[in-house]
Amino acid sequence: MSVSGKTVYRVRQVVAHDVAIIAEVKNGEAHGGKVKETRDSRIALGGTDTFWLVGGEKKEQKLVVQKDDASVPAFASTISTVASRIRASSVFELPKIVNENAGPGKFDAVSFTTATKLNVGYSPQDGGYEELISALSEGTLHIPLEATIAAIEVRAGHWMTSGFEHLPGGRYGLRQQSLRSVATAALENRPDALKLGNGIVVFVSPAKWSEPKSTDLRSEEDIRQSVERWLSRSKAAFSLPGDAGSLEPVELLRLLEDRTVSEDDKADLASITGHLSKRSELADILPEILARDPVFRERLAGFEETEKARLRSELVEQIHRETQADSARLAALRGEIVDAEARLETFSHREALLRSETEKHEETLRGRIASAAEAIRSESSRETTAIRDEVARLRDEMAQIATVPVAPVTPAAVVAEQAEEHFSAAPRPPMASDEQRQKTLREMAVAAGLSASEIAVVIAASTDSVPVLIGADAAAAAVDIATALAGDEAAIVFCDPTKVSLADLLNDEHSGLLAAIHKAKERPEALAAAALCGITSSPCEYWLPQIVEMRRVGKLPRNLAIIASAGTDGMRISIPDSILRHLFPLATSKSARPGSAKFEGLWPSANADQERSREAVDLLIDRGLEGPALQGMAKALARTPSWMKVSDLVDTFLRQAKWLAAASAGEEHEHNKYFRT
Repeated sequence: MSVSGKTVYRVRQVVAHDVAIIAEVKNGEAHGGKVKETRDSRIALGGTDTFWLVGGEKKEQKLVVQKDDASVPAFASTISTVASRIRASSVFELPKIVNENAGPGKFDAVSFTTATKLNVGYSPQDGGYEELISALSEGTLHIPLEATIAAIEVRAGHWMTSGFEHLPGGRYGLRQQSLRSVATAALENRPDALKLGNGIVVFVSPAKWSEPKSTDLRSEEDIRQSVERWLSRSKAAFSLPGDAGSLEPVELLRLLEDRTVSEDDKADLASITGHLSKRSELADILPEILARDPVFRERLAGFEETEKARLRSELVEQIHRETQADSARLAALRGEIVDAEARLETFSHREALLRSETEKHEETLRGRIASAAEAIRSESSRETTAIRDEVARLRDEMAQIATVPVAPVTPAAVVAEQAEEHFSAAPRPPMASDEQRQKTLREMAVAAGLSASEIAVVIAASTDSVPVLIGADAAAAAVDIATALAGDEAAIVFCDPTKVSLADLLNDEHSGLLAAIHKAKERPEALAAAALCGITSSPCEYWLPQIVEMRRVGKLPRNLAIIASAGTDGMRISIPDSILRHLFPLATSKSARPGSAKFEGLWPSANADQERSREAVDLLIDRGLEGPALQGMAKALARTPSWMKVSDLVDTFLRQAKWLAAASAGEEHEHNKYFRT
């Protein structure tokens, strides 16, 4: 049969010199399957009842034997007494070829590319190990196989690979008579094997055996009797003569050996040591024997003192380690308490500052409201008085007209001079050319401590998001960029804790934010700029989202460019994570600023260039950017000046994409420390 793709044949007969009759081996059957013949010399030389693992089987022409060369069939005319005895038992019933003329040419002929002789073992069926051991010890174990057996299973998982011999008549027996110490081995691998119906085990793959070890093959009853016999002998040996206590330990052991132990007993004792160790009677006897020896008692006392000292030192060391760990945890807790107290003090100080500023703000508002009310009242009184005076004057004129006689009307050229107030409009700033903008861009890069590409990205993104310059001189850099874009019309807003709403920013007369918004509405083709300095110094979450969203929907001019700044030192008010997504942080240079940018003219509010937009989309996709951020950044890139290469600007936008991803997911970023306390 096939075992894992392998084919095994058994040699049933060797006939006609090098011709062998073979049968394919079937698992669980005693004689196998289809019978064939082969002229393979390897198989023929192996002999009858050998098993072969073959490969590359090919059909050959049937062997034609001449009369002169015809061999005498093995079972043609006479049947040996051995065959007769085998045939008498149904267990050893031979296949049909035994009783027929099995000469060459009768069966299909085959040949093989490879043929490997296999080792054969024997394992009793249905676990009859006791009968097998008994027959093996008597030399009457019969195995229905002419070839030599390589291993015999004498216990479940225990195989004898040596120590037995093949006796005449196909029988096997032990080389030694004693069953107390028999060398057995176990399978260390799981070889492919065929188990035939008569107990034959064919190892198709090589079996790996463990090192032999001694095994007691006696029955359980024999082992139990031996254990009981040794326990009774031990109890008898304990009852020594009265003068035995004064003997030396060596002499006492010799006395015990002479009285109780022989060579055969030693072998028996070695085989049942494991069984004796499980009996409680032996544990009761040994302490009494050892307790008589003063040297053992002295060693036992020394061992107890040593163990006590060891346990004492381990306890002291463990207590020391636990004390150190508790001290470290206590120190850490104290540090946390000190840190919490410092933060609480900081929060209290900030609360006091905000309360004070709020009270000042409320007082200022009350004063302004009272002043406005007084001004309205005074103006109303003046208007009422003027109206009364005008009414009285009209009455006097009507009375004078009534008393004057009517005169003929003469045509006259009456010229009424009307006084018109002419407000001379301020001259409109010119638009900057490409050369002027390139020059201004380089000056802004030097003044702000950024590269020219970063400045171009800041200007392009300032009408959608809020670029935030971070650094010690970030506020001055933001002011320089805003004034370089819009000149004196740029709004400069310094944020502080009193500016808690958009109305507070618009009411700041000195900042010029409201005027910048009006200019942006009047000139939609040019950029209007506003610098928000120190946005972390005020609660910007109350007005920054409002500015961004109102500009997005058109409530504020879309050409209003906003550039913000954040300091790196001093106290700051935390910005919530929901506001961080509106920001575009860029760190400025830490070195001293060499100068400022000069206003050359207004910058145009550029529309998106579709060609640059497509180029930007391709580059951003190649760099792994996708989702909503891709559209916004491609739109901003399309508004950058035409003389700037899109490839030089992509890296800055990719840093912005990482910032947006971290802000949206609430993850840590290197710039978070500038927006949180």
